[in-house]
This record gives sequence, structure tokens and C-alpha cells, in this order.
Amino acid sequence: MLSSFVYPQQSVEEGFKLIEARSYNEAITLFSAIVLIDSSNLKALNGLAQACNGAGDLPRAIQVYELSLDKDPSQSDIWVAYGNLFYNKGNSKKAAKGYRQAIKYDSTHVRGLNNLAMVLKDLGNYDEAETHFLKAINLDPTYSLAMRNLGDIYLKQHKTEKAILWLEKATSADPQSLYGLYWLGRAHVQNNNIQQGIQYYLEVLAQKPDLPQVNHDLGKAYFANRNYKKAVEHVQYALKRNSSMIPYYITLSHIYDHMHQEKKAFAALQDALTIDRSVAEIYIERGNIHKNAGRFEDALKEYNIAALIKPELWLSHYKSGVALYYLTRLNKAENALLKAKELHPESGSTYHFLGMVSLAKDNNNAAEDWLLKAAELEDTSADIWFHLGEVQMRSEQWNNAEKSLLKSYDFNSYNAETLYSLGQVYKKVGKLDLSLEYLNKFKEITEFEKKKEILSTKIRLHPSDITLRLELATLYEDQERVDQAVMILRQAAYLGSIEAENKLKVLLVKNQP
Repeated sequence: MLSSFVYPQQSVEEGFKLIEARSYNEAITLFSAIVLIDSSNLKALNGLAQACNGAGDLPRAIQVYELSLDKDPSQSDIWVAYGNLFYNKGNSKKAAKGYRQAIKYDSTHVRGLNNLAMVLKDLGNYDEAETHFLKAINLDPTYSLAMRNLGDIYLKQHKTEKAILWLEKATSADPQSLYGLYWLGRAHVQNNNIQQGIQYYLEVLAQKPDLPQVNHDLGKAYFANRNYKKAVEHVQYALKRNSSMIPYYITLSHIYDHMHQEKKAFAALQDALTIDRSVAEIYIERGNIHKNAGRFEDALKEYNIAALIKPELWLSHYKSGVALYYLTRLNKAENALLKAKELHPESGSTYHFLGMVSLAKDNNNAAEDWLLKAAELEDTSADIWFHLGEVQMRSEQWNNAEKSLLKSYDFNSYNAETLYSLGQVYKKVGKLDLSLEYLNKFKEITEFEKKKEILSTKIRLHPSDITLRLELATLYEDQERVDQAVMILRQAAYLGSIEAENKLKVLLVKNQP
């Protein structure tokens, strides 16, 4: 009988072999028998908890770990295992308590430090998470997982240089890790090193070509480079591998809309709606398609649905505010934008449109305050600097207006409104030669914009007409706007134009750095 037999150590080891073989029920039987005879056998208790977890009996696994920890609270490894049970259930707070106990009894416990930092990262407590990741790495300079997680924190904080540094260290410490290569690719894309990011994604896919998330992100990277054919191919492949991922449909729709293929853009979102009609981001993207076509009333309806579904999402309120601004419903626009600011005070775009609403209400002081805040948050936005210059012109701050408008011109030298305003500022301060120079540029750009708008409207109505896109590409090329010409030629090439492919090759060779 079991009760008359004292189990030797080799029986405990046999139990762990059963766990390795995934024979969890047999392991439970063996460990239960050992614990029944010797309840102080911590190794058997911990093995029993591990086997219960493997068998899917989480309540019993938690109970047995707690019994073991009551007998000896200094078992840091067991505190980590205990915390992991809660982490895997999505209970971050209880998981954190377990990891903190592990560190309490062993301040050098690397996994405890890393796992606590992971929970803190998930909870958005980035500063404390960063501290614990750095401690873990200091104790184990080869701990690539902690390095990757630290890099991910910096990615979330848009500290891309730091993210790249730590993700490169992680890749050096563990060159075989596909996660490391993937995250490094994400960091480079976020840092606008698109081509380098693409190379890392391709390295991952060379080893595991079927990964849907990597294919999706590679498609987005190709789209950022305006390689429409490869962008669509990889996003569609991601959907083939995992057709339930709504963000993939949204990305595909965004690519189609950028090429003025509105029917395909809406069709992709309709596929997403058949999966789940309660995802706010789908309605935001539908609204964006309407807005891009100038249908602001239709856009507003979609944004309002998104706000009803997910009222805590700032973007819904921001988008509604923008649509209301263009519909000249200024009070409602202001209310929506203030709600967006309350939910997400770090968005320069929200302050920008609050400034534009104030401008439209002739409240110059408020407009200037909002736009200064917007420029502080997004100091490379040509539109923000232009509108700030416009406010300063109204209040006759000619020197400040000149500085703001020149910054706008530096970021976008093709904005007709900026050119006209600079002409007016220089006229006011008596610099007539400069005034004439900018006003002549304004006339030239205005003529170009008229032709561009006519062609763009025709393309929107006839998205499969390759000739129209070739005309638009030529129009851009005549203005020496090579990037725009390349983008339009790539759209035409995606639609099957051999002429566009040939022109694209010539243009790229001609404009090599």
C-alpha cells in the first residue's frame, strides 16, 4: 500500500519526467501520493502544483503553490511560478505581487525582476518597469528577453534611438531569436528607417514565412515606401494566415484608399464588420474614406458611431471634431476636440484643430495659445506652423509671423497658402523683392494645384484609368516633385502599367543620390 511506503528522491524525479512527457495526470497521482506521506516535501508539492497547471487545474495549482509557500516563503523560484499563473490568466496585479515576493527574498532573482518589469510594462508603468529591466540586465548581461522588453518600452515611448540600441544588444545576445529581429525591424520602421526595417522583417520571414503579424507589418512598411504591390501582397497573405485579425483589414483598406480604390477600401472594411461590428477603429477608417473624398457629413456619422462604441477612445472624438470643423459647426467641433484633449493630452493634432476653431471664431489669443502648444508637441508640422503664422499676421506680429511661416515653408515648400502669406508679410515690412518672389511662387503652385485637383478628382471617379495616373505623375515630375511622381507611378504599376514600370526605373536611376 502507498501509505506504508516512503517515496525516495528518485520518485520525485520520476514525477518531473512525467511532466516533461506531458503525462500530467500520472504526475499528479505520483506527487499526490508522495505529499500524502510527507507533506513537508516541498519539491513534491511544487511538482504537484506544476502538474496541476499542466492539466489545466489552475485553482488547485494556486492552492498547492500557496501551501508550499506557507511552509517556506523564501522560495523565490516558486513565487515566480505562482506569479506566472496569474499573469497567464490576465491578472497582472496578483502576478506582480508574486514577482515582488520573489525579489523580496532574493534581490538578484533575474526572472523575478524581468517578470515584474513585464507586468509593469503591461500596466503602463514604464519608469518602474525600465528600472527593473535594467537591474535584470545588470545581473545577467546576456539576458536578451529583458533587453527586448526594455527596447519595447522605448518603442512605446517613441524613444526609437534607445529602442534600437537595446534591441540590437538583444539580437547580439541571442542572434537566433526571431522576436528580437522582428522587434528590431519595428524599431527601425518607427524611426523612419523603413528599408532597414524591411530587411529585418525579411530575415524573420526567411526562417518562418507563414507568420501573419510579420507579414502584416512588412506590408505596412512597403506601403510607407509606396510599394503598393508588395504592400497588398503581404497584408493579403497575413489575412490568409489569420482571417480574424481586424487590424489587417483596416491596413488593407487604408492602402486601397490611398490609391483612390474606394470600393475595394470599403469592401475590406465590410469583411471586418462581418467578423465584429463593435470595433470602433473600423468605423473610424470608414469615416476617413468619406473625409478624404470630401464627404464630411458621412464621415461624421461614422466617427460618431465609433465614439458611441468606444467613448474612451480619443481618436473618435478628435475625428468628429475635425469633421464638424469642416462642416462649420464650430461649437460642437470645439466640444469634441476638448473631449479628445481630455482623453489624450499629448496629441499636437488636437491642439492644432482647437487653434483652427478659435481662428474661425476670431478668437486670436486662444488660437495662438492652442497653436503654440501644438507646435511644441509636433514641431515638424508645416500646417501647424502655417496656421500659427496666420494668427500672428492677424495680430500684426510680423516678425513672429515671418519665423512661423518660414518654418512651415522649410517643412513644405509647396503649400500655396504659406507662399501667399509670406508674400503678404514681406509686403507689410517693406521687403518688396522677397514679397514678389513668394507671390510668384504662389501663382505657380496655384496653377499646379488646380491641374492636380482636376486629375485627382478624375482618378477618384475612375480608379482603374492608368492614363490619368500617368498624367498626374508627369505633372509632378514637371514640378521636380520626384517623390510624388514615384508614388503615382507605383500606383499605376500596381494596376498593371508596363509604361509606368519603365518610367519608374528611369526616374529612380536619374534621381539616385
